[in-house]
Amino acid sequence: MVTTAFLQHARLAARNLRLEKLPLVVTPHPLNDLGVEEVRALARAAYPAIIAHLTATGAIAEETRIDFVHPAERARHTANAAGANKP
Repeated sequence: MVTTAFLQHARLAARNLRLEKLPLVVTPHPLNDLGVEEVRALARAAYPAIIAHLTATGAIAEETRIDFVHPAERARHTANAAGANKP
């Protein structure tokens, strides 16, 4: 599991370990400014992918992105939408 900011580094590390096809669960970055409830929401969003990666008996996608909108991004989107609606 890795955040988007460290994905390239994770791929390079995996390649150095001869694990070029290492399946990764990818979460949005950054995580350090998330509150407790936001971390729980991210964990709930990531849980199915993590379980699938840990229990799969067949092929797994090399990259599984977690559908989680970072609160800062959500706030920017809301602010932009509000500004666009002003006359």
